[in-house]
Amino acid sequence: MDFDGDEILDLVSGSYDPGELYLFRGTGLGHFAAREVIVDKSSKPILKVPNQKDRVESFGSWMAMVDWDDDGDLDIVVGTWEGMMFLRRNEGSRTRPVYSDRNEWLTVGDKRLRVPGGEHANPVIADWDGDGLWDVISGAGNGGVYWYRNVGKQGEPRFAAPATLVDRHEGIGYEELLDPKHPQRAGIRSQIAVTDYDGDGKLDVLLGDFRSNLHVKPNLTDDERAEFERVVEKRDKSAAVLRSNMDALREQFAKEMQGIPKSEWESPEYQEKWQLMYRQMKESAPYQKAMEEYDRLAEDLKPFVETDGARFGAGIPHGFVWFFRRK
Repeated sequence: MDFDGDEILDLVSGSYDPGELYLFRGTGLGHFAAREVIVDKSSKPILKVPNQKDRVESFGSWMAMVDWDDDGDLDIVVGTWEGMMFLRRNEGSRTRPVYSDRNEWLTVGDKRLRVPGGEHANPVIADWDGDGLWDVISGAGNGGVYWYRNVGKQGEPRFAAPATLVDRHEGIGYEELLDPKHPQRAGIRSQIAVTDYDGDGKLDVLLGDFRSNLHVKPNLTDDERAEFERVVEKRDKSAAVLRSNMDALREQFAKEMQGIPKSEWESPEYQEKWQLMYRQMKESAPYQKAMEEYDRLAEDLKPFVETDGARFGAGIPHGFVWFFRRK
């Protein structure tokens, strides 16, 4: 994209750690200058927590650029690790951008916009429904893709509740069994591009994912296959118990954090609180019993999985790009 209106393409990017936004200025012929940190009018990096005391407070950022208020310049929309998005307005011009030092949080109705699953918002700007207004489309930590239709007007965007374009990934995304008898499917942490990929006049979705897999042996006998599926069923039930413990922990943490803005939950003080609650859950007798059962069943799966000499259970990481054609 052309960051500064000089008719030369540039590269922009967010970051995991420390969550800063970066510009690689195009110098022409596909070459780029060294990385610059994008700063606001007070010369501070644009961050989720502008005056953070610890660099993890703004961990995870994904940026998109759009003329938010229809004044002829480009503003910045930033997605956060917690699944929310904020705006930094350009108070300068198209060729000399100067960004506000204040975060304006995107909303749906009177609540902050937060992607389903609550993690890993990476916004893309596109007119998905062809009504002349740009919309926000986002991947998410759960692997889904969501469309926030712009129901406002030019210069005054407002957003409807999300519509699902790509279903979430069913599973945790880590150490999942990759069985040659079953079709592959997209994983978690969907990061997307929206474009007319096949030239049919309709916007499509390209989705980059992540997951780690245990590769099931392709030549199991009928008896081995039956035993494998029995162990998998028991392991899935054990995993469900572990997930329910985590869900209950998240609900309890949210209850105790009522009245505290979610944008502050990643601060060192509240992360220490979360870590204490997490340790207490892991040390509880019901959780340890479920974990022991899960680990035992993982060992029972070992004869059916290709390890290639690697430590069993580590999982082999994969990242694929998927094409979702618009119907």
